Amino acid sequence: MLLLVLAFGTIGYSVIEGWALTDSIYMTIITISTVGYGEVYPLSNTGKIFSAILIVGGVGVALYAFSNLISYLVSGHIMNIFGRRRMEDEIKKLNNHFILCGYDRIGHVIANSLRNEDRTFVILTPVEQEVSHAQKEGCICLQGDPSDYDSLKKAGIERARGLLAVTGDDATNVFIIVSARKLHPDLFIVARASTQDSVSKLEAVGANRAINPYSTGGERIARIALYPGVSDFIEKVLPGYGKDLGLDDIEITSKSSLVGKKVSEAQDYSGGASILAIRKRGDETIAKPSDETKIEAGDSLIILGQREQLKLLENTTQEQDVRRK
Repeated sequence: MLLLVLAFGTIGYSVIEGWALTDSIYMTIITISTVGYGEVYPLSNTGKIFSAILIVGGVGVALYAFSNLISYLVSGHIMNIFGRRRMEDEIKKLNNHFILCGYDRIGHVIANSLRNEDRTFVILTPVEQEVSHAQKEGCICLQGDPSDYDSLKKAGIERARGLLAVTGDDATNVFIIVSARKLHPDLFIVARASTQDSVSKLEAVGANRAINPYSTGGERIARIALYPGVSDFIEKVLPGYGKDLGLDDIEITSKSSLVGKKVSEAQDYSGGASILAIRKRGDETIAKPSDETKIEAGDSLIILGQREQLKLLENTTQEQDVRRK
């Protein structure tokens, strides 16, 4: 529309006033931009009428074009800056959250599982399309290299509870693990492996767990086919699957009031949930601990019970500075 107005004014002044092309273009521009430089040459009566028509029709078009151009070039960039800063300010308030590195199909499934468990998480990915997708889903998301120290710090890795390196490339996941372990030595890290051979390599560089989703998915299908009853029970108690029964894994810190207590006393906190096993330091596991077994700092309790019982125990232990794994 702006080009049509410029062409209309240039041709009009050239025909009506007989001006040169450069003079006609110049007169058209200063007329529709309302800069008020004055006329190039004195106008005839016909030229004055034409200028009035050009002002009425051209000024609105010029203002519309310029405002949209400014909005396109500036406003979108400014909105991105403010949106990114708002997201970073929101992340600064988070504590005990997860950092999800990668948001492809596997990452999307993981994000849904974390959301269903009402867990707070931050998505960190360098792919702009994945960022847009995550933001449309209402997720907290940052665009950046997950293996970069600054990006991990912006995601709040010092205050994070765990990190999931789930990009589709094993080498990228290795760099993420190394960087995360450098910034947070005690962070619990789960990594995605593209092949079964990569599992041990990812764990060797610092991942607490490395999982090949294709292998585990195949094994799960086989278990369901071989042991349908057992599989149904397990899925009913796994977090995110069952609504009644549930399993929980709670690590006891030195400040917990459960330290030195018997298993029977700890079960009273939850109103009857069962402690199935106690994992000691050094990976020693006590299956079916007796009621007289004492709980020590550093133990991890594997608990089975109703969701309300697990929530009660979780709330009680969190008040006593017990950190859930």
